[in-house]
Amino acid sequence: MALSLAAQMGLFGLSYGDHLATADSLMSYSGFVAEEVEGSMVKYYSDFNPLIDAVVLFVNPETEILVGWFVKYSANNTEEQDHYVVDRLSGMHGEATHFDPETQQLIWIFSPSRSLHVLYVDPKNLTALYRDSDYEELFKVKPPLQPRPAVTPEEPVEQR
Repeated sequence: MALSLAAQMGLFGLSYGDHLATADSLMSYSGFVAEEVEGSMVKYYSDFNPLIDAVVLFVNPETEILVGWFVKYSANNTEEQDHYVVDRLSGMHGEATHFDPETQQLIWIFSPSRSLHVLYVDPKNLTALYRDSDYEELFKVKPPLQPRPAVTPEEPVEQR
């Protein structure tokens, strides 16, 4: 049972079932700031971490409990940096339990409803999606998540 619980803690120290306040604190500790809230999604960005474009927390709006999270790595990352991410995930969760050749994704299955999916999108962005399929409706994303535009010297930070 301890292995099962440890397997459900993931990147940034986040865990399924964390309260939003706890998850927000962990993200802040990692240098990320919540800049957008859209339905069940809280979108985090960092001015200090060029390796990650964004992190999205999926939260049950009724309970403010974390049901999943998504990390979108930069398309500028090297292949070695992407391999490091996958190696780190394997160190945290063990070897992937499944590889889907059609979508080219690695999948870790933690429970009948909880899993981690690692794949490339936009074709060079490595992504990691922790999801709880019991809350499938909360994971519906409208347009693809784009990197936040860089702040130019003429544009005050408050206008982002």
